[in-house]
Amino acid sequence: MQYCKRCSSVCEDHLHRCPNCNSNKLRKALEDDYVYLQRADVYTAGRLEGLFTENGIDCRLEPYGKGRPAPLYDSEVMPTDKSVFVPFKDLQEARDLAAALYREMEADEPKEEEFEDMPRRKRILVQALSAIAFILLIMLAVFAADAAAGWLKGLFGLG
Repeated sequence: MQYCKRCSSVCEDHLHRCPNCNSNKLRKALEDDYVYLQRADVYTAGRLEGLFTENGIDCRLEPYGKGRPAPLYDSEVMPTDKSVFVPFKDLQEARDLAAALYREMEADEPKEEEFEDMPRRKRILVQALSAIAFILLIMLAVFAADAAAGWLKGLFGLG
């Protein structure tokens, strides 16, 4: 594997340019080179850091994009996101642990509730009652406003 000095990612040996940043500053990856693992939100980055520490893997967290502002056109990137780096020698183990963590986090997510489709007659009845209630509410507001206006006219002797 080759190591990119510019973006700290690894790529295949046969490439002449980094596929991430298009740099030609590639060299053979050394065991102690910190390589880019992934981008993560603050919560996930903290969980990854704890998991790696438990398993004896050193890691570094840096602001995503080396502190440059997140691109405005990418809604997936938050200003608080972190880049996670691990030593090259631990890269595969770190990838496996990260994948296991993501599977665990997906299993912990609450399932979306599925709503039953209402029968057609019941749906029409609910819609009709909602329309009647809305009309009555509007009528009540109009009558209340009219009564308040009459009271104010009588109070000031305008009527």
